[in-house]
Amino acid sequence: MTLMHGAQYLSYFMAIYLFAYSYVSGLKISESTKPVRGFTFILSVVMAFVFSGFTYAFS
Repeated sequence: MTLMHGAQYLSYFMAIYLFAYSYVSGLKISESTKPVRGFTFILSVVMAFVFSGFTYAFS
């Protein structure tokens, strides 16, 4: 496996993980009755899109 294939697989799985993590984080935020800090949610969504862009670039 070349380095490009490894980078593509890594970015693909990181994008899937971050989308799933942001989904679960969004569910936790939506069920909260207290004021929330959404920095983790926003950062994970942005990084998920960055890694999906890397996946496209490495293909």
